[in-house]
Amino acid sequence: MIELPQRSVTRFFIPLIDVLLLLFCIYLLMPIAEGVEHEGVGGNPAELKEKSQLARQELNLTRREVQQERHKLSLARKELLELQKEKNQQLNQRLAIRVLEIDPKNGQLWTTIDRGERLAIDSADDAHRLIQRHKQEVGGRELYYLFLFPRQDTGFPEQGQFEQYERWFSGVSHGLDNPRGMER
Repeated sequence: MIELPQRSVTRFFIPLIDVLLLLFCIYLLMPIAEGVEHEGVGGNPAELKEKSQLARQELNLTRREVQQERHKLSLARKELLELQKEKNQQLNQRLAIRVLEIDPKNGQLWTTIDRGERLAIDSADDAHRLIQRHKQEVGGRELYYLFLFPRQDTGFPEQGQFEQYERWFSGVSHGLDNPRGMER
């Protein structure tokens, strides 16, 4: 019968291979550890002082640039507000809006004139006279009529009535304020 040896060679080589592998890994990591020491700890105090001064100068330069950009941003915001105000002023100077209301009871078209008096617009001639009157009042500004629909749903104006109103005011710019949407 064959007897196995009492001591195996593998029992000796396995720990040796582990130790050699560990030493090889340390050998590979040595350049990384060496680079950290040279940058952080070692070095000339004059070099460190010079690097810190350069870093401070870069920081100050960056701070100045940020302040300049903030200043430019605030100027741009002010300019934008001025342009919006100017646009609104020009629009008010150029456009004259007149409101034409539609009666919820019968769909009749009317507008308010001097001192809150209601003026009914019953025909194309009435509409033409109103347009001429408003053109004289506004002078050189562009005249714009806004049809104001009733706030509650009463069924007025009927489709035929509204088409008639649009024909009467077809010669001037007009639009509608319909709380129920653009169904008409």
